[in-house]
Amino acid sequence: MTSSETEYEKLFTKFYNDFFKFKSGKKSQLKCPGCDSNKRFIINDDKLIYACGPSNSDNPKCGKQYTITLPKYIHYRTLREIYETDMNGSLEYRKDDISQYDLSELSQKMDVRRELEIQNKLIKESSDNLKRLIDDYTKSNSLDEYIEDLEKLSEMRYKNSIEKSKIMKSLKEDELSEPEKVVLRKKYAVCIKENQGFIEIINKLNKENSDYIMIEKPDTTIHKKREEKEKKPVKENKPVKEKPTKKQTCSKAHPPPPCPPGKEVPEGKDCCYNEKKQKKPKKDSPKTEPKKDSPKPESGPKPEPEQEPKKESKNYTYDEQLKILIEYYKKVEPSKKKDDIKKIVDRRRELGLPIRRKPWLELCEKLNQKYNIHPLRLNDK
Repeated sequence: MTSSETEYEKLFTKFYNDFFKFKSGKKSQLKCPGCDSNKRFIINDDKLIYACGPSNSDNPKCGKQYTITLPKYIHYRTLREIYETDMNGSLEYRKDDISQYDLSELSQKMDVRRELEIQNKLIKESSDNLKRLIDDYTKSNSLDEYIEDLEKLSEMRYKNSIEKSKIMKSLKEDELSEPEKVVLRKKYAVCIKENQGFIEIINKLNKENSDYIMIEKPDTTIHKKREEKEKKPVKENKPVKEKPTKKQTCSKAHPPPPCPPGKEVPEGKDCCYNEKKQKKPKKDSPKTEPKKDSPKPESGPKPEPEQEPKKESKNYTYDEQLKILIEYYKKVEPSKKKDDIKKIVDRRRELGLPIRRKPWLELCEKLNQKYNIHPLRLNDK
């Protein structure tokens, strides 16, 4: 919003606020301070004028205060209908008006060259005006941005829906461990939170278009600036008088002035009485020796360590699965490269998670049948 439009909104609001207060009939709202005449609110078709009494008053502050020139608008639907009628003709019958017919066809049977020339000129002007009207309507309602936002919203909602479906499908399977399910639930919550961004775009797209297009901007003219409250005269700052300093009497610690040699006299003082003595540092208190730790009571018998779960029932991480296969192929097929082994694992992963327990055990069993050595019992004695 430009400064002129801001000034217009400010004065427009002020004009009607003052006008409604004036209509209330209160004496304080009928006249300006110091004026004998009532306020005047002049409302024309294209202008609003506020005046404080007549302009021929003896008071120089009376007369027009400000004038607001209202903006001009056109109605898009009405004007478009007019242009299209000029271009295509009308079914409405008008006596002695042949401009409503297709004169290019009629000119083959009759001599209507003059009327045809006028009609062609009118069609060309209406076509150009209609094109400009549509461009102004598109620009004022930001229809180009509307199409971009619509395409963006459609793409975002589609991706969000696909992602939620994948996560929900994975959560329904029993093979995932609890930590892996927690990770997937967090991803699903993030997808749900994205819906708030969709709502903002939808509300923006649901905003109705305005059929009114501004063709002339508003203007304001301030004739006289009337100050409602007179400024109070600024008081001059009086110079602050300096208070006379009281003379300090010397203490009993040394004879009366002049002070003994070696004593420093502070500025503005007559003697060294107010000189602060430096405090002596306190002696360090003896450090207490830390108490020796009392012997801890002997602990009872340690509980037996829990047995490790069987390798077939354990949920392996991605790094553990990769490490097991690398060590396995070193023994059964040393020529196998690490990248090829990694591809074997990555092909069986979903959503960036490790291979699920069932496909992992199936892979190990296939390798056992092929090489007669089970990958999970490679180091068993």
